[in-house]
Amino acid sequence: MKKKRYWYKLDNAAKIFPAVSKDDRSNVFRLSFYIDEVVDKDILEEAVNKVLKRFETFAVQLKNGLFWNYFASNERHFEVEPEPSELCRYFKSNNNQGYLFKVYYFQNKITLETFHSLSDGTGALHFIKSIVYHYFKIRGFKIEHEGKILSEKPSSKKESEDNFITNYDKSSRRNLKEEHAYHLEGERFNQHWVLFLKARVNAKQLIDLVKTKYQCTITQYFTALNAWSVYKETVDFVGNKKPLKIFVPVNLRPYFDSVTLRNFSLYIKATYDSERTDWTFENMLELTKEQYKDQLDRDKLQSRISSLVGFEKNPLIRALPLVLKQIAFKVGYKILGESISSCSISNLGKVDLPSGFKGKVTDIDFVNAGYGLAMTLVSIDDHINMILSSPLKDLSIMNHMISFMVKDGLDLVLDTNYKEGYDEIL
Repeated sequence: MKKKRYWYKLDNAAKIFPAVSKDDRSNVFRLSFYIDEVVDKDILEEAVNKVLKRFETFAVQLKNGLFWNYFASNERHFEVEPEPSELCRYFKSNNNQGYLFKVYYFQNKITLETFHSLSDGTGALHFIKSIVYHYFKIRGFKIEHEGKILSEKPSSKKESEDNFITNYDKSSRRNLKEEHAYHLEGERFNQHWVLFLKARVNAKQLIDLVKTKYQCTITQYFTALNAWSVYKETVDFVGNKKPLKIFVPVNLRPYFDSVTLRNFSLYIKATYDSERTDWTFENMLELTKEQYKDQLDRDKLQSRISSLVGFEKNPLIRALPLVLKQIAFKVGYKILGESISSCSISNLGKVDLPSGFKGKVTDIDFVNAGYGLAMTLVSIDDHINMILSSPLKDLSIMNHMISFMVKDGLDLVLDTNYKEGYDEIL
């Protein structure tokens, strides 16, 4: 039987990444599942190839058209690889059987690294959950999926929808002009090495703290903590004239009744004035809560969707050949992308797993390749992992965050890929 061939336009969020990604800005993110046994490479590879048949939006390769990039079906056998020492490194798809994701194994860890043109954290999470489920299934374990594993459900055309386009409303567009943001600067590790620091905290302990002491959400707490640590530990922020802007991606699916596996998230931002000299953690947190409340509004989110799609629909942009679009994207990203963000925080939330995974999946990592400083949050079972990643050698902001959490009474278990002396040899 002849295999079905298909193609997709890149979604609105995906279009810019092929043009602007490079070694020091990979636009790759990582999800890792730790299991209760050493990973069998052959079984893992079999599981990935089995799951790919269900996930059409991942079984693609990037192609160049005359005016736009597009995704075409990819029927090649996928090969898993040993995990490299570098996190979220840039890779060329033509060295990866054309695929825009990597699957690695290391001891008891299964890792999925995804190029952001392909999907966001929610889509990638569905994919790796299905891979791990089929890994256990091939191993002979009988685990009920309980409706929590997407590969075990019938596929839907809605999974491949570009929901930026379907929620476009020409009448709701607004100006997206942004002022430049303060940037963290400093010496970077060589060879695009990224430092990883994980703080594991009991979920109940953290939830009780943010609810009773601060009356806020977990993401608001960590947003304010990030801002407070930058304010306290940098020497050039106060008086810089450029505000600190922490970008926080928001999963749009609950707001717009979406089940797409493609990108469907937007950033909101928490902004802090660098001219102020009276900042405290408490007043930063209050401002954070106000900004979250203001921006997490469906109408405002739709207005931003429409503005972004409106740019794509501009007749002058559409008429440009792809080679000129790529130049325009690079210039535009430098002006309106990289320059307007200081840091990022991404909260994937609690990962909902079948009860049969209990004890078999022991931990989960979620990591972004941050240009300056990136924070990610993910929860499994009774704990939450707060993960910091950065190419910068200066650890003072990270250290301040950890110290603050300890002073707040949180019991932390730390893990890192950093070793004493790395700042000298890397």
